[in-house]
Amino acid sequence: MKKVIIIGGGVIGLTSAYFLRKSGADVTIIEKGEFGMACSRGNQGWVCPAIHEPVPTPGLVTESIQMLMKKDSPLYIKPSAMPQLSGWLTQFMKHCNEAAFKKGEEALLTTSKHTLSLFNEIQKDGVDFELHKKGMLFVFLHEANLKKKLERLKAVSHQYGHQKPEYKNQQEVKALEPALSDDVKGGIFLENQYHIRPESFSKGMVEKLKALGVKLYANTEVIDIEKQENQITSVKTKQEVFEADAFLLAAGAWSDDIGKKLNYKLPLTAGKGYSITITNPKTEIDHPLYLGDLKGGITPFDHAIRIGGTMELSGKNVKIDKKRVEGIRSAASHYLKEEIKGDTEEEWGGMRPMTPDGMPVIGAIPHLDNMYICTGHAMVGLAMAPVSGKMISEIILTGQTDLNIEAFSPARFEKS
Repeated sequence: MKKVIIIGGGVIGLTSAYFLRKSGADVTIIEKGEFGMACSRGNQGWVCPAIHEPVPTPGLVTESIQMLMKKDSPLYIKPSAMPQLSGWLTQFMKHCNEAAFKKGEEALLTTSKHTLSLFNEIQKDGVDFELHKKGMLFVFLHEANLKKKLERLKAVSHQYGHQKPEYKNQQEVKALEPALSDDVKGGIFLENQYHIRPESFSKGMVEKLKALGVKLYANTEVIDIEKQENQITSVKTKQEVFEADAFLLAAGAWSDDIGKKLNYKLPLTAGKGYSITITNPKTEIDHPLYLGDLKGGITPFDHAIRIGGTMELSGKNVKIDKKRVEGIRSAASHYLKEEIKGDTEEEWGGMRPMTPDGMPVIGAIPHLDNMYICTGHAMVGLAMAPVSGKMISEIILTGQTDLNIEAFSPARFEKS
């Protein structure tokens, strides 16, 4: 039985452990905080494979750095963080072109086709979590933005076999969601899409892993990694030393720090997202809403609604910028008749692991025989967790996977 240690207990580490254990491996997860309580805890929970795309998009650079430094812009770069981000941003901007985008799009949209079936498989296996199958509704204040998104989703459907988009006029959109304001001009509906309460998924996976015999160490930080030639022999925490046959790095936005201990240079930064979760809301919303003009979202859960969005590049920090939170609130107000009120509100900020090409890093770490990595999923970590966990488990146990993951290769940064 192959012994595998996973560094990192977010949704990627948890699902990787699940598939490794189901395939017969002896698995231990070491997490520096609480399981599933970092990057994914307060996100929108969308499982919408048709919208997966790289963050660097064609034309983004021409929108100018000036726009990116406005606190109410969907992508915000904090001016004081510019010096430390300069190298990453230089690489990021090199990928804001059509050729790089198409390559990344193909890899993500091909891989994401397996997403829905794997969530079904996990639920069928007895993992208890809040899963809704109500589709995704895109709503727009401007007809031009609607048409542009509709054409893109039609192309994705035609080329990659994803869900066909349905155009909805103003009356049809209001019939689906009466809480929408008269400023909403129309929308797009993708029927076969899911949404999940992320906290419930992490909790359900932890309980399942315990039942499967996976060893879980919370609040345990890896402080050193022992190596002999090209082999990792053990990882060291303040409490003890853990030995294994193979090791997986899945520490999200902190993966580059551990990569340095291996002499593996991973160009990773933290992309902070924000959300507000309102319990027992007075407003009724039935479908997850993608706010198409302002790049935000509103997600209904059992007895709660979550408003979220934005991407802030400000380095690794968990500080909540109130202006960014108010920006989310403001974005939602444009689409709704009235502000969402409830019993309690929780403001949250989480750091997504971001690579400069906007693609995950999945596979064997170069020049090491038994060290693997699975991170860098940006805004689709929850949605891609099962397929990423399945792929990396196959690579660790058999050396290969059926899916083409060349675009996710950990060696690609050596070339640049």
